[in-house]
Amino acid sequence: MKKIIFPLSLFFVLNNVYAQVGGLSASKLSTLCTEAVPAQAIEFEPLFAYASATSYFDENGDIQNLFATSDSTQFFSASGFRFSYGLFKDFEIGVSLPVDVSMVSFGAKYKLPIDGKLTFGVLAGYNSMVGNAIYVRRRAVHESTSSFVGGLIMTYEISDKFSMDFNAQYQKHTNITEEGHDQGVFISSDFGYYAIEDVNFIMGMHYNFKKYDVFENNSHLFTINPGIAIEKAKNFILVLNVPIDLLGKNEFQTVGFGLALTIILD
Repeated sequence: MKKIIFPLSLFFVLNNVYAQVGGLSASKLSTLCTEAVPAQAIEFEPLFAYASATSYFDENGDIQNLFATSDSTQFFSASGFRFSYGLFKDFEIGVSLPVDVSMVSFGAKYKLPIDGKLTFGVLAGYNSMVGNAIYVRRRAVHESTSSFVGGLIMTYEISDKFSMDFNAQYQKHTNITEEGHDQGVFISSDFGYYAIEDVNFIMGMHYNFKKYDVFENNSHLFTINPGIAIEKAKNFILVLNVPIDLLGKNEFQTVGFGLALTIILD
Protein backbone atom coordinates (compact mmCIF):
# COMPACT_ATOMS: atom_id res chain seq x y z
CA MET A 1 0.00 0.00 0.00
CA LYS A 2 1.27 3.51 -0.80
CA LYS A 3 2.24 5.75 2.08
CA ILE A 4 -0.70 8.01 2.98
CA ILE A 5 0.23 10.86 5.30
CA PHE A 6 -3.15 12.56 5.61
CA PRO A 7 -6.28 10.34 5.35
CA LEU A 8 -8.85 11.47 2.84
CA SER A 9 -11.67 11.28 5.40
CA LEU A 10 -10.32 14.37 7.13
CA PHE A 11 -10.79 16.72 4.21
CA PHE A 12 -14.55 16.22 4.50
CA VAL A 13 -14.22 17.81 7.91
CA LEU A 14 -11.27 20.15 7.50
CA ASN A 15 -11.23 20.89 3.74
CA ASN A 16 -7.66 19.66 3.54
CA VAL A 17 -5.83 21.95 1.13
CA TYR A 18 -4.52 19.05 -0.95
CA ALA A 19 -7.88 17.40 -1.47
CA GLN A 20 -10.40 19.97 -2.61
CA VAL A 21 -10.67 23.72 -3.02
CA GLY A 22 -10.55 25.47 0.36
CA GLY A 23 -11.75 28.72 1.90
CA LEU A 24 -15.33 28.49 0.62
CA SER A 25 -18.66 28.24 2.41
CA ALA A 26 -21.03 25.29 2.67
CA SER A 27 -24.61 25.31 3.92
CA LYS A 28 -24.48 21.82 5.47
CA LEU A 29 -21.26 19.84 6.06
CA SER A 30 -18.40 19.83 3.55
CA THR A 31 -20.22 19.93 0.20
CA LEU A 32 -20.15 23.48 -1.14
CA CYS A 33 -23.43 25.28 -1.84
CA THR A 34 -24.16 27.78 -4.60
CA GLU A 35 -25.14 30.52 -2.13
CA ALA A 36 -22.24 32.88 -1.50
CA VAL A 37 -21.38 34.79 1.66
CA PRO A 38 -23.27 38.14 1.55
CA ALA A 39 -21.34 41.09 0.12
CA GLN A 40 -18.94 42.67 2.64
CA ALA A 41 -19.69 39.93 5.21
CA ILE A 42 -17.16 37.43 6.61
CA GLU A 43 -17.48 33.82 7.70
CA PHE A 44 -14.84 32.69 10.17
CA GLU A 45 -14.70 29.00 11.02
CA PRO A 46 -12.34 27.16 13.39
CA LEU A 47 -12.36 23.41 12.76
CA PHE A 48 -11.15 20.24 14.45
CA ALA A 49 -10.96 16.77 12.90
CA TYR A 50 -10.09 13.37 14.29
CA ALA A 51 -9.96 9.90 12.74
CA SER A 52 -8.67 6.43 13.49
CA ALA A 53 -7.85 3.39 11.37
CA THR A 54 -7.04 -0.24 12.01
CA SER A 55 -7.42 -1.39 8.40
CA TYR A 56 -6.97 -0.27 4.80
CA PHE A 57 -8.32 -1.01 1.32
CA ASP A 58 -5.68 -2.85 -0.72
CA GLU A 59 -5.03 -2.70 -4.49
CA ASN A 60 -7.98 -5.07 -5.06
CA GLY A 61 -10.38 -3.13 -2.85
CA ASP A 62 -10.27 -5.77 -0.11
CA ILE A 63 -10.01 -4.76 3.54
CA GLN A 64 -6.70 -5.66 5.18
CA ASN A 65 -5.41 -5.17 8.71
CA LEU A 66 -2.92 -2.33 9.15
CA PHE A 67 -1.10 -4.12 11.94
CA ALA A 68 -0.14 -7.68 12.80
CA THR A 69 -1.95 -7.49 16.15
CA SER A 70 -5.29 -6.08 17.23
CA ASP A 71 -3.87 -3.85 19.97
CA SER A 72 -2.55 -1.20 17.53
CA THR A 73 -4.46 1.72 15.99
CA GLN A 74 -3.45 4.56 13.66
CA PHE A 75 -4.74 7.94 14.88
CA PHE A 76 -5.02 11.19 12.91
CA SER A 77 -5.96 14.67 14.10
CA ALA A 78 -5.91 18.14 12.60
CA SER A 79 -7.22 21.63 13.25
CA GLY A 80 -7.40 24.80 11.23
CA PHE A 81 -9.33 27.87 10.17
CA ARG A 82 -11.43 29.04 7.23
CA PHE A 83 -12.04 32.68 6.25
CA SER A 84 -14.65 33.43 3.55
CA TYR A 85 -15.46 36.96 2.36
CA GLY A 86 -18.33 38.19 0.18
CA LEU A 87 -16.47 40.32 -2.34
CA PHE A 88 -19.69 41.31 -4.10
CA LYS A 89 -23.16 39.88 -4.68
CA ASP A 90 -23.07 36.13 -5.42
CA PHE A 91 -19.25 36.04 -5.38
CA GLU A 92 -16.99 35.04 -2.51
CA ILE A 93 -13.31 34.43 -1.96
CA GLY A 94 -11.62 32.66 0.90
CA VAL A 95 -8.66 30.90 2.42
CA SER A 96 -8.18 27.77 4.55
CA LEU A 97 -5.07 26.95 6.55
CA PRO A 98 -4.00 24.64 9.38
CA VAL A 99 -2.97 25.94 12.79
CA ASP A 100 0.75 25.73 11.97
CA VAL A 101 0.23 27.61 8.67
CA SER A 102 2.28 24.99 6.84
CA MET A 103 -0.17 24.90 3.92
CA VAL A 104 -2.66 27.31 2.38
CA SER A 105 -5.65 26.94 0.10
CA PHE A 106 -7.24 29.83 -1.80
CA GLY A 107 -10.73 29.58 -3.31
CA ALA A 108 -13.32 31.57 -5.20
CA LYS A 109 -17.00 30.80 -5.83
CA TYR A 110 -19.60 32.45 -8.07
CA LYS A 111 -23.33 31.74 -8.11
CA LEU A 112 -24.64 31.84 -11.66
CA PRO A 113 -27.56 34.26 -12.30
CA ILE A 114 -30.21 31.54 -12.49
CA ASP A 115 -33.22 31.87 -10.19
CA GLY A 116 -35.42 29.06 -8.93
CA LYS A 117 -35.18 26.05 -6.66
CA LEU A 118 -32.32 24.63 -8.74
CA THR A 119 -29.25 26.89 -8.81
CA PHE A 120 -25.71 26.47 -10.15
CA GLY A 121 -22.28 27.86 -9.41
CA VAL A 122 -18.63 27.56 -10.41
CA LEU A 123 -15.50 27.36 -8.26
CA ALA A 124 -11.75 27.64 -8.63
CA GLY A 125 -8.82 27.42 -6.28
CA TYR A 126 -5.10 27.01 -5.70
CA ASN A 127 -3.40 24.92 -3.01
CA SER A 128 0.22 25.23 -1.92
CA MET A 129 2.72 24.39 0.80
CA VAL A 130 4.09 27.53 2.47
CA GLY A 131 6.32 26.30 5.29
CA ASN A 132 7.54 23.81 7.87
CA ALA A 133 8.85 21.28 5.32
CA ILE A 134 11.52 20.74 2.68
CA TYR A 135 10.18 20.88 -0.87
CA VAL A 136 12.12 18.96 -3.54
CA ARG A 137 10.42 19.25 -6.94
CA ARG A 138 11.90 16.08 -8.42
CA ARG A 139 10.84 13.97 -5.43
CA ALA A 140 7.56 15.69 -4.65
CA VAL A 141 5.00 13.92 -2.51
CA HIS A 142 1.24 14.48 -2.64
CA GLU A 143 1.20 16.68 0.45
CA SER A 144 3.87 19.10 -0.85
CA THR A 145 2.83 19.52 -4.47
CA SER A 146 0.90 22.65 -5.42
CA SER A 147 -2.31 22.16 -7.35
CA PHE A 148 -5.09 23.98 -9.20
CA VAL A 149 -8.73 23.04 -8.66
CA GLY A 150 -11.86 23.82 -10.67
CA GLY A 151 -15.42 22.59 -10.48
CA LEU A 152 -19.18 22.96 -10.59
CA ILE A 153 -21.75 23.37 -7.79
CA MET A 154 -25.47 22.61 -7.74
CA THR A 155 -28.03 23.33 -5.01
CA TYR A 156 -31.63 22.08 -5.11
CA GLU A 157 -34.12 23.48 -2.60
CA ILE A 158 -36.63 20.64 -2.70
CA SER A 159 -38.84 22.18 0.02
CA ASP A 160 -38.60 24.59 2.94
CA LYS A 161 -37.15 21.78 5.07
CA PHE A 162 -35.35 19.51 2.60
CA SER A 163 -32.49 20.45 0.28
CA MET A 164 -29.36 19.06 -1.32
CA ASP A 165 -25.96 20.35 -2.42
CA PHE A 166 -23.71 18.72 -5.01
CA ASN A 167 -20.30 19.57 -6.37
CA ALA A 168 -17.72 17.98 -8.64
CA GLN A 169 -14.08 19.10 -8.59
CA TYR A 170 -11.04 18.36 -10.73
CA GLN A 171 -7.57 18.77 -9.28
CA LYS A 172 -4.34 19.09 -11.30
CA HIS A 173 -0.95 19.14 -9.56
CA THR A 174 1.80 21.39 -10.87
CA ASN A 175 4.34 18.54 -10.56
CA ILE A 176 4.05 14.78 -10.84
CA THR A 177 4.71 13.18 -7.48
CA GLU A 178 7.43 10.61 -6.87
CA GLU A 179 4.75 7.91 -7.01
CA GLY A 180 3.40 9.19 -10.33
CA HIS A 181 0.30 11.05 -9.15
CA ASP A 182 -0.73 14.32 -10.80
CA GLN A 183 -4.53 14.61 -10.93
CA GLY A 184 -7.75 13.60 -9.21
CA VAL A 185 -11.54 13.95 -9.20
CA PHE A 186 -13.73 14.63 -6.16
CA ILE A 187 -17.53 14.26 -6.09
CA SER A 188 -19.57 15.25 -3.06
CA SER A 189 -23.21 15.64 -2.04
CA ASP A 190 -25.03 16.63 1.16
CA PHE A 191 -28.73 16.08 1.87
CA GLY A 192 -30.22 18.09 4.72
CA TYR A 193 -33.60 17.96 6.47
CA TYR A 194 -34.88 20.26 9.24
CA ALA A 195 -36.67 17.68 11.39
CA ILE A 196 -36.47 20.18 14.27
CA GLU A 197 -36.59 23.95 13.93
CA ASP A 198 -33.11 25.37 13.30
CA VAL A 199 -31.53 21.90 13.50
CA ASN A 200 -30.46 20.43 10.16
CA PHE A 201 -29.92 16.65 10.04
CA ILE A 202 -27.51 15.87 7.22
CA MET A 203 -26.25 12.87 5.27
CA GLY A 204 -23.22 13.41 3.07
CA MET A 205 -21.75 11.09 0.45
CA HIS A 206 -18.27 11.59 -1.00
CA TYR A 207 -16.20 9.89 -3.67
CA ASN A 208 -12.67 10.60 -4.82
CA PHE A 209 -10.41 9.16 -7.48
CA LYS A 210 -6.66 9.78 -7.76
CA LYS A 211 -4.81 8.83 -10.94
CA TYR A 212 -1.25 7.45 -11.06
CA ASP A 213 1.11 6.59 -13.89
CA VAL A 214 0.86 2.92 -12.90
CA PHE A 215 -2.75 1.76 -13.11
CA GLU A 216 -2.42 -0.54 -10.08
CA ASN A 217 -1.55 2.48 -7.93
CA ASN A 218 -4.78 4.36 -8.74
CA SER A 219 -6.84 4.95 -5.63
CA HIS A 220 -10.44 5.73 -4.84
CA LEU A 221 -12.56 6.08 -1.73
CA PHE A 222 -16.30 6.27 -0.96
CA THR A 223 -17.30 7.81 2.36
CA ILE A 224 -20.61 8.51 4.05
CA ASN A 225 -20.70 11.55 6.29
CA PRO A 226 -23.67 11.84 8.66
CA GLY A 227 -23.87 14.99 10.73
CA ILE A 228 -25.90 17.77 12.25
CA ALA A 229 -25.89 21.57 12.00
CA ILE A 230 -27.34 23.48 14.96
CA GLU A 231 -28.45 26.98 13.92
CA LYS A 232 -30.13 28.23 17.10
CA ALA A 233 -27.92 31.29 17.56
CA LYS A 234 -28.13 34.38 15.35
CA ASN A 235 -24.51 34.51 14.14
CA PHE A 236 -23.19 31.06 15.09
CA ILE A 237 -23.66 27.60 13.61
CA LEU A 238 -22.30 24.47 15.32
CA VAL A 239 -21.54 21.58 12.96
CA LEU A 240 -20.79 17.99 14.03
CA ASN A 241 -20.11 15.06 11.70
CA VAL A 242 -18.82 11.48 11.63
CA PRO A 243 -17.23 10.44 8.29
CA ILE A 244 -17.05 6.67 7.73
CA ASP A 245 -15.15 5.04 4.86
CA LEU A 246 -17.11 2.22 3.22
CA LEU A 247 -15.37 1.29 -0.03
CA GLY A 248 -11.97 2.04 -1.48
CA LYS A 249 -8.68 1.05 -3.04
CA ASN A 250 -5.16 1.93 -1.84
CA GLU A 251 -6.56 4.08 0.97
CA PHE A 252 -6.91 3.89 4.73
CA GLN A 253 -10.31 2.79 6.05
CA THR A 254 -11.09 5.37 8.73
CA VAL A 255 -13.83 6.45 11.08
CA GLY A 256 -13.65 10.09 12.06
CA PHE A 257 -15.23 12.92 13.99
CA GLY A 258 -15.36 16.59 13.11
CA LEU A 259 -16.43 19.79 14.81
CA ALA A 260 -16.70 23.25 13.29
CA LEU A 261 -18.09 26.55 14.56
CA THR A 262 -19.19 28.90 11.81
CA ILE A 263 -19.12 32.54 12.94
CA ILE A 264 -20.82 35.14 10.75
CA LEU A 265 -19.47 38.72 10.93
CA ASP A 266 -21.53 41.43 9.18
